[in-house]
Amino acid sequence: MTPRYPAVVHFPIALAILSVVADAIAWLTRDSAIAPSLFAAGWWALVGAVVLGAVAVVLGLSDMRHETIEHEAHLRVHHHMRVGFTVLGALGLLFVWRLVGVLNGTFAVGLGYLVVAVMVFALVMYQGWLGGELVFRYGVGVAPTGQGRHPEPSASEPSHADHG
Repeated sequence: MTPRYPAVVHFPIALAILSVVADAIAWLTRDSAIAPSLFAAGWWALVGAVVLGAVAVVLGLSDMRHETIEHEAHLRVHHHMRVGFTVLGALGLLFVWRLVGVLNGTFAVGLGYLVVAVMVFALVMYQGWLGGELVFRYGVGVAPTGQGRHPEPSASEPSHADHG
C-alpha cells in the first residue's frame, strides 16, 4: 500500500505556520485597515490546520501499521507519533480559544494567545524536524534507491551524465 501520510502532512504544517504568522502581523498592525483580514486569515488557517492535522494523524497511524520498521527507527516513529498527538491537542486548544472570540464577533487575538501560538509554532517545527529525521536518516516510508549513498571517493568524482 502506498503511504498516504506524506501527501497530507505538509498542509497542516503550512496552515499552522500561516495562522501564527498572520495573527502576529495582524496583532502588530492591529490599528491598520488590513488587520481584520489578517486575523480572519489566521482563524481560517487554524481551522484548516486542525482538520488536516486530524487527517494526517489518522493516515500516519494507518501508514505506521503497514510499514516494516527497524527497532531504533520504530522508537523514533513512536516519539514522532506522541509529539503529533501533542501538536494536534495544542492546535485544538488554540482552535477553542479562537472559537470563543469568533462566537463573540471578533477574529482578533491578544498577546497571551500569541505567546501560546508561538510555543505551538515551535512544537510544529520540532515535529517537522522529527519527520525529516525519520525520512532522511532512517528511510522510514521511503523505498530504497541507492541515490546519494556513494562512498566518499566516488562522491567527489564529477558525474558523467549528460546535462545538455
